Amino acid sequence: MKKFLLLAIFALATINLSAANEAKPVTTTKTETKAQVQELVVKGHVVDASTNEMLAGATITIDGQKIYTDLDGNFVIKNFKQGKVSLKISMISYADQTLEIDLSNASELNVKMKQI
Repeated sequence: MKKFLLLAIFALATINLSAANEAKPVTTTKTETKAQVQELVVKGHVVDASTNEMLAGATITIDGQKIYTDLDGNFVIKNFKQGKVSLKISMISYADQTLEIDLSNASELNVKMKQI
């Protein structure tokens, strides 16, 4: 009796599984490859114009975003639009500078700040 009951349960489960598999619609998905965007990286450093001392904590503003120089006066601009942009460089007790540069042609920027 137990064998018959187990066989009946197995048969019902198999029928339900095959019916469930038949009811699923077959869908295919089209995968598109997108061209990978080349990462734009421009490095630079900010120094005092008279002493050539590196300036830590200078602010570089580009497209409304701010980047700060590290302890050695270095900075990195990543993933910004290629082409001409306006960079504003500022630091306490130094005159602000605005540079118009073409990021797609720039690889390294050297900025000299004059004390006020």
